[in-house]
Amino acid sequence: MIPFLYAVAAVFFILVFIEAAYRFLACRPDLLEKCPQGIINSVGHLYVQGGERRVMQFLPDCGRHDPELGYTLKPGAFTYSGREFSNRYEINSLGVRDDEASLEAPEIVVVGDSFAVGWGVDREDMFSRILARETGLRVLNTAIPSYGTVREMMILRKIRREKLKILVIQYCQDDYDENLRFFRSGNRLKVMGEDTFRRLAAFHSRPNPYYFGKYLRLKAQKRVDEWGERLRKRTSAPPPEADEADLFLHALLHGGVDLAGVRIITFEMNGRHQSNTFTALLRQKLQTGSWPEEIRRMTVIDMTEHLEDRHFYILDDHLKREGHAVVARVILDAIRNEA
Repeated sequence: MIPFLYAVAAVFFILVFIEAAYRFLACRPDLLEKCPQGIINSVGHLYVQGGERRVMQFLPDCGRHDPELGYTLKPGAFTYSGREFSNRYEINSLGVRDDEASLEAPEIVVVGDSFAVGWGVDREDMFSRILARETGLRVLNTAIPSYGTVREMMILRKIRREKLKILVIQYCQDDYDENLRFFRSGNRLKVMGEDTFRRLAAFHSRPNPYYFGKYLRLKAQKRVDEWGERLRKRTSAPPPEADEADLFLHALLHGGVDLAGVRIITFEMNGRHQSNTFTALLRQKLQTGSWPEEIRRMTVIDMTEHLEDRHFYILDDHLKREGHAVVARVILDAIRNEA
């Protein structure tokens, strides 16, 4: 009996130590950065899943419902903060992070999600602003957190495009679900209604304080979810009829935007755990088939060749100021090489 109690006590103290270590590192990203990659991944996951990283678009001061797009950012100004940053966001009447002047027939437009919106950096450090300074052209950033390619084309329809020369598309693997829904529904996308938006806003705005044992609970839940996912894969339906590159191209071709004569530059951005799967697949697709000229001549950039882990926040996983500078430099090189 006594050895059993010793074993139980030892397990208890080990779990207490793990929980305390996770919490300490989650509050000290400067120390977390020096840890092995496995620990960084675990703590980053707990930080996000524990609700300590707020979802910008569903905070009352930051987002608003839009009947055509589901939501946009809220016109005006707000401050959005994480454990590693705090930045001021100035939003124009379209609901994007740019000024009113940029809406007047821009020559370069950037579309994308939270990576392109400059989540975690000041406006002047965003790669879109660097492009504007370096090229001398009028640049508009229409990126909105969690948008897929379909809604990126939908918001593009709302702006003046008569002077548009270059379209920069930041793709994320999360775009897949939205693009697939659009494809399966016959080129129509159902967006969230106002009631759904309000429920999500209430959920993400609620207090979510830390309590001892929270991280261990989340860790256990992750293991259960992973087990369930493996089980679903064994009994899953056949794979979808189109891959992510097919769906991306379908969204461009059927998104209701005439891109004839526009130079398209595309790159993939998924956070610190970078991937060039989409990039390689898209390049392969463009080499076969019959595409409109603007699609066939698309420039596809592999950012894994240029970005490193140090260019991303440890906990939040978005680009730092230095990362935006790298992205801007690579895009500028692509623009100049085709000039």
